[in-house]
Amino acid sequence: MVATEDSNLFAIILAGGASSRLHATSPLPTVDKPLLKFQGKPVLTHVIEAAAARVVPERIVVIGPQSLPTGDIATVYEEPPRSGPYMGVYTGLQYFAQQFGPATVAEGVLLLGADMPRIAQGLTQLFDHHDAATHAGVAITQAAGRLQPLLSYVPRPLAEQVFAKPVINAGLMKTLRTCEHRVLDVPDAAVADLDTYQAAIDAGITF
Repeated sequence: MVATEDSNLFAIILAGGASSRLHATSPLPTVDKPLLKFQGKPVLTHVIEAAAARVVPERIVVIGPQSLPTGDIATVYEEPPRSGPYMGVYTGLQYFAQQFGPATVAEGVLLLGADMPRIAQGLTQLFDHHDAATHAGVAITQAAGRLQPLLSYVPRPLAEQVFAKPVINAGLMKTLRTCEHRVLDVPDAAVADLDTYQAAIDAGITF
């Protein structure tokens, strides 16, 4: 069966970080992680396309500067800028509330990092999690024993509760762990990020 867009799915793509470790370890000046090229396209483009396999484009929001190459996808920046992934999720949820009104019980939100070029390999498990239950709960992916909160799923009503207040530099994983959650195993490649120059080289990034 071919998967189709699901109007009950939303996606927040976090792309507003400083890429500090990448810049610190790169031998030459480089762009931030979402703009690194993978197979001829910015990594951010790969993440957007992976989400758009099931999420209606109007229900995807990228959190980061307006200069990001997001095409027709909405882009908003947390205030203050670069105030942490929790604030990015909070900002994305506020955007959805403004655009689509209060959450309903059937809706879910994907929390995605913009620096995982093969994230599509792990999104399948989160899509299946959403599809499998009438009211799916929180799911956090894991690879090689390491949890990855930037490839996770939260029911939208619950997300609006646990991310209800703006808290600068609050921990995303710490917040998700306050919720009952499932751990979903995904391939290592799905969560391979670009935190350092060597990690980017290993992931197939072209400098």
